[in-house]
Amino acid sequence: MNLFDIRNPYIEITAFYALNLPEYSMNPHRHPRCEIMYVTKGCCFIHVNNQEYSLKEQQFIFLNADVLHELSIPKGRPCSLLNLEFSCLSSQTNINLTELTKESPAFLSFCNHPGEYFIGNDTDHLGYSLKDLINQLRNGVPRKNDVRNLTDHYTADQKYLIRLLFLRMMVELSKCISNNNKNTGMLYLKRARSYISSHLTEEMRIPQIAEYAGINKSYLQSLFSKYMNCTITDYINQKRLEYAAFLLTNSSLTITDVAFQSGYNSRQHFGSTFEKYYGISPRSYRQLHGKTMNPSTGDKFFYMDKNGAWANTKLAPPQSRQAPAIDN
Repeated sequence: MNLFDIRNPYIEITAFYALNLPEYSMNPHRHPRCEIMYVTKGCCFIHVNNQEYSLKEQQFIFLNADVLHELSIPKGRPCSLLNLEFSCLSSQTNINLTELTKESPAFLSFCNHPGEYFIGNDTDHLGYSLKDLINQLRNGVPRKNDVRNLTDHYTADQKYLIRLLFLRMMVELSKCISNNNKNTGMLYLKRARSYISSHLTEEMRIPQIAEYAGINKSYLQSLFSKYMNCTITDYINQKRLEYAAFLLTNSSLTITDVAFQSGYNSRQHFGSTFEKYYGISPRSYRQLHGKTMNPSTGDKFFYMDKNGAWANTKLAPPQSRQAPAIDN
């Protein structure tokens, strides 16, 4: 069954939870139900079709039916999750998605570009709508363990509220996906660039950068290729060399110190990389662009007098040098 198959517009909610998990691990699996997982606190890892993603607070994943996936939460890094599973059926239920396709442009757009799964940020009120729905579902669940169809045990008013809340949640989900399709790529790229900028002098690994950004390394690489026209490694080298050029121009550090300050482990590697990028050696670049730094005040001693005004006086010759008296 598929959410986007108009022959199966009826919804049956089959599972839900709102839990704080100190750790968790499941085997890869698939099921004929759609699923939404939403992180309210902490972080978790989602493996989908052999790709790993990190979900952080106010991020979510929507999984279409029959998509291979698994959830893992490392020990010592607890995560609070909202989860909802539902089936799409041809037989009539209380919830019918047909009205959404007629009334909600965002949901209709979502249906036209489904995909197997979607990971994004909550840009509006998805978390609130999902929490309200789960609270309403929980209020009507009997204590028996042999419940097969959750909706069989709700009153007419509860069913009505569940239908409204589910449709609201789907609209919020559709809006988030629409907004994320426009903005998420640039948001991930901004996070990655910020991480690189803050760790220029350290050894960086692409998986670490991708984890900080919240996406897998393949997707991050595609963002750099699309928007920066370079690989992640090329971008890191470019930023290090630009910083090195700044130091050469605006500091009196030795070439070796500039190399280490820019994240290079050897002067030789730095020199060859710099010359390949700028066309001249670091020393020649400094001679061409460097600013003479002369902190000398000549033979003048500057001080603030009792009125708060700056004054100066010549220093005495070296053999009889005395500091001028300063009024207190």
